Amino acid sequence: MPTVPSGPMLVALPRNRIALNRVAPLRVADLEIDALHRRVRQGTRDIQLSPVEHVILYALAARVGVVVSYREIADTLGKADGKISHNAFARHVSSLRRKLKDDADRARYIETVPAVGYRLLAARKA
Repeated sequence: MPTVPSGPMLVALPRNRIALNRVAPLRVADLEIDALHRRVRQGTRDIQLSPVEHVILYALAARVGVVVSYREIADTLGKADGKISHNAFARHVSSLRRKLKDDADRARYIETVPAVGYRLLAARKA
């Protein structure tokens, strides 16, 4: 039986069927993030995200309240060589915020931690 690599964070990527079967939907505040089926719901509203936005949101939700560094997000996206700029992250997060109806200046979900990364602020539902 193949083993699943362990690390700081396990996020579903389409090419990783073993990990995909072991990723549970996450509920954070009014968000439900289902990595297996690539679905995100905010309350009763379905939100359509790009694959990169979905992975970023899941990575942040998996560690709610903790700052997730640019490097950790790049690793999660399969960009372990670090060849993704902070500007690229900012564009994806900006789009994600628009879709979540979040405001960067009065963040309800995603807080930017300058020169470090991002943090999901919402409290995890029990």
